[in-house]
Amino acid sequence: MALSDDIYNLLDEFGTNLKDDLQQSLRDKGVTFGGEDSKLSESISFEIAQVGKAVTFKLKMPEYGEAVDKGRKAAGVSIEGQESISNWAKRKGIVGKFATSSLNARIKLQSEAKANNRNRKEWKTLKKPSFEKQLKAVTYLVSRKLQAKGYEGNHFYSEVIEDGRVEKLKQDLALVLKSNIEVEIIDLTKI
Repeated sequence: MALSDDIYNLLDEFGTNLKDDLQQSLRDKGVTFGGEDSKLSESISFEIAQVGKAVTFKLKMPEYGEAVDKGRKAAGVSIEGQESISNWAKRKGIVGKFATSSLNARIKLQSEAKANNRNRKEWKTLKKPSFEKQLKAVTYLVSRKLQAKGYEGNHFYSEVIEDGRVEKLKQDLALVLKSNIEVEIIDLTKI
């Protein structure tokens, strides 16, 4: 059991440091929400489990973490992807900002048209469309951009995991296993 405790402690320290470094990497790359950690950052966790004699380590994060890290090719966006974009736009408050800037742009165009065409008697009063219409517009525009240009990843995960920590973990595990095996052999020779 001492072997499992040593391995568990080593993996727990590794997991805690990895989680903290990934969250800091996201902050450094501007992946935040209103100055706080993003949903992605808050969802990063790890699990250490013992199944029989094997000890396993799992880093857990949402699937879209891979797209944030590596980016995505230019391609169509699925219905589920569009729903995710809609939820993201709501969380970030993008819809309200988009509605305001869109209304201001339409008012500017209308005033230019009024200056050029004075014969028209009535001009329509422009208003902000409903939240749902604006949400659909934002979702469409983001989806269209992803389809045309894709998304360049920010490498928050790749840069952290490739900094030599996995090799160090392997070395530390080898030392723990070697010392425990030697202790086991010494104990057996005393019998």
